[in-house]
Amino acid sequence: LLAYIDQCRDYIRRHHIDAIFYSRDEADLVAAALCEEFGFPGPSVESVFLCLHKYYGRRAEPEPIRCQAIDLHDPAPSVTTYPCYLKPPWLNLGILGFKLESAADLDRALRIARRDYPAWSPLYTPFFRRYVDLNKYPLAVQDMMLVEEFVDGPQVTVEGWVYDGQPHLWAITDTNTYPGTRVIDNFSLPSRHPAPIQAELERQAYAAIGSVGLDNGFFNIEFWCHEDGVTLTEVNGRAATCFYQLYRQCLDACIYEAGLSLASGRAPSLSPAGRPVVGGQFNLISFAEDAAENLLDHEQARAVPGITIYFEPGSQVRQMSEFGIVLAQVDLFGDSYEEIHAQAEALRRRLLKRPELSPWES
Repeated sequence: LLAYIDQCRDYIRRHHIDAIFYSRDEADLVAAALCEEFGFPGPSVESVFLCLHKYYGRRAEPEPIRCQAIDLHDPAPSVTTYPCYLKPPWLNLGILGFKLESAADLDRALRIARRDYPAWSPLYTPFFRRYVDLNKYPLAVQDMMLVEEFVDGPQVTVEGWVYDGQPHLWAITDTNTYPGTRVIDNFSLPSRHPAPIQAELERQAYAAIGSVGLDNGFFNIEFWCHEDGVTLTEVNGRAATCFYQLYRQCLDACIYEAGLSLASGRAPSLSPAGRPVVGGQFNLISFAEDAAENLLDHEQARAVPGITIYFEPGSQVRQMSEFGIVLAQVDLFGDSYEEIHAQAEALRRRLLKRPELSPWES
């Protein structure tokens, strides 16, 4: 990451760049560092770090759930309350994340984490050493895992932006799981949660982003929903551009145009307005470990409009969390959630070669 930042710095100087647009994890760190260095519009490194590093982000929250840091290499870490949730402090998509019911679950999860953690930590630790105040955030460079209170319930994503210290709402997207599991079936717009819950989501999203100090950038905040309230899952200091088509079709709005406006020091001109379209981004998931071509019919998949394939033929699929592996995603649109969900189920049955190792609605 540091070498890439150095390359970007040279490019900025050679080509007289005066704005930086970003939309991914890791890219938000790079952009924040360079925006600070060159005085471009954008969030501070500290605010993006607090969004990324879930332990220190929790400590910045007004009302955090119970969490503790454990040393990854501690042979006997002290975890006394189950169920709980184990995850690394800076990965997304549930990678190396596990629900734990017992000490035996903890042992199994830590074996996987110790195996795979070194594949990811070199992305972050050198950056933290250079750019993060280690007197203030000493655990940033420690090999650690986060143990959190286990919270369950329907999940949503609140997307928005902050300009000149003022937060604004972009969209509330539902995260729909397979019945009886926490495995993500799809993300859908518009949200089907009642208006009072959506109002509370907006209020708490603004409070959360204010607590980390993010300004002049997009945010993406995940929540659990309950009958009478919501609980913060995590804060991300960037837009969810993977939802580009959902936003374009359901809101008639372009997330890239909005992000470019902020990068140029201007507020997005309009908040997105809804359209009478229901959209969903559906996962094709497998719990198998095999060559990708044995799990997904790539030839048929490539003929499907709106599909993104993540594992090409010849690549190996290996499990890294309790959520399975997303082989592909497809964006579908229609008049109702039930309509597009039925379309997704039909596609899954046609494209997944080992359906017995995938989750299903019924």
